[in-house]
Amino acid sequence: MNKIFKIVLIIFVLGLIGGIIAFMATGNIANAEEYKLGSDIIKSVKTIVGKRQVVSTSTETSNGITTKKIEYKSDKVQDDLLKYTQYLRNEGGFTLTKDMDLSVIPSTVELGKNSSDSGKLIMMTIDYNSFGYTITIQKGEGTLTMY
Repeated sequence: MNKIFKIVLIIFVLGLIGGIIAFMATGNIANAEEYKLGSDIIKSVKTIVGKRQVVSTSTETSNGITTKKIEYKSDKVQDDLLKYTQYLRNEGGFTLTKDMDLSVIPSTVELGKNSSDSGKLIMMTIDYNSFGYTITIQKGEGTLTMY
């Protein structure tokens, strides 16, 4: 019985530590002023529209493509996206790669720009609905086709 208690206790402690690490990582992204993909830096949603609740985050690299995904919850989705996409297009160096109509819900916004790394491209996809949005930023080899 004592051995089973120790095993359960160890599993509980490891789960608690994992939860704390995940909470801290999500909090760091929620407070981040920018998203970094190697040498490329993009101002974050928080910097442009204010702090929003972060639901989840992930970063992975596969086949030479780095992908960063941040899911936000917001009760001001259309306002947030209008301000953020205006910043991205006017000051962030991004261009639309697909027509954008924020009155269509749910939908997707797609933008792209050349990376500061020669021969690389940054693509940003924003999937949104009435309750929030998920920003997916990818960096890899490619060329930009303007819309």
